[in-house]
Amino acid sequence: MNTLARVQKVALPIAVVGLAVLLAGAFSEPTRAFTNLLVGALLVMGLATGAMVWLCLLAVANAGWAAVLRRVLEGFGAFVPVGALLILATTPGLRAVYAWARPDAGADPLMVAKAAFLNPTFFLIRMVVILAAWTLFTARLRRWSLSQDAAVLATGAPGDATAATKRWAAGFLATFAITACLAAFDWVMTIEASWYSTIFGLYNLAGILASSAAAVAIAAVLLHRAGALPELRPDHLHDLGKLMLGFATFWGYLWFCQFLLIWYSNLPDETAYFELRWQGGWQPLFFANLLLGWTVPFLALLPRSAKRSPSHLLRVGGLMLAARWLDLWLMTMPGNFPTRPWPGLYELAGVVGPLALFVFITTRTFQRVPLIARRDPFLAESLHHHI
Repeated sequence: MNTLARVQKVALPIAVVGLAVLLAGAFSEPTRAFTNLLVGALLVMGLATGAMVWLCLLAVANAGWAAVLRRVLEGFGAFVPVGALLILATTPGLRAVYAWARPDAGADPLMVAKAAFLNPTFFLIRMVVILAAWTLFTARLRRWSLSQDAAVLATGAPGDATAATKRWAAGFLATFAITACLAAFDWVMTIEASWYSTIFGLYNLAGILASSAAAVAIAAVLLHRAGALPELRPDHLHDLGKLMLGFATFWGYLWFCQFLLIWYSNLPDETAYFELRWQGGWQPLFFANLLLGWTVPFLALLPRSAKRSPSHLLRVGGLMLAARWLDLWLMTMPGNFPTRPWPGLYELAGVVGPLALFVFITTRTFQRVPLIARRDPFLAESLHHHI
């Protein structure tokens, strides 16, 4: 665990500096600083909630192969309350980021028509409810898991914790499917409130699942190399690689569906979103997004050997995380900056600060409890997992 302690000593100062830069930018360039804070907060919150989605999917499916990775997934989920605070920290910049929140929004008939839904008070209420629901579910799932290992349940039976976990997991999956889509509509799509896409929520959900699978693979490999997760086998990496491949493809499919349907229908209310990203220097990044988010991971992860190589998964996983940041940046920044701003200090701080904070919190969580859930009824299956 000395390695984890060293990582924390490096991550915390980086997080503090990165967030301090954004705080300073909130006074000098509020729109750019708060937008980059939103991008970084959504990136790391997606990694945390996405890991909990994987944990819950594995629980309700009785999937035993990933029991070795359970504590890694839970460690990611422990970041959800901190991620909620990061997202709430964007609310002082509401007027800087969202045109509908500005005093002159009343001059736009469309904004007036949407004012019952798009107003700061109702927006903040929805945000708090969504973040509270995610925090509640992750806390309860973590509690049942730790209770199982400590045998402090009323009956003392680990199976009771397994059954409770399944119930809470099913509830979280249903809740998250709805709230994640609503969050995408609220926090991202309304930056350009005159535009809409009914597939936008699912598109963002696919991005969360692809990037979180990549982040879990990276964490598992690094923990194994640090000696903290010796039980990890190439077969576990193989399955993680398949998840990365499958959901990168799912994200690419939804990217193409959204683009093709809007291009084919050619309705001005819909095409404005893509027209903006085809000009002002945004176009190269627009196509780079598809290249980095799907094409390269798809080709890189097709061979069986690629999915079993720790070094290869680290490289592809890092690329997928970079692609997720680019995807979020392209969804948020052009609405307020039609002419592309060159990535600079605020963009760097917006990704490095939240990511460093995420690394700090998760590594602290890994240190506090054993990285293997010894009373997990599927652990034996996972330890002998073979493909």
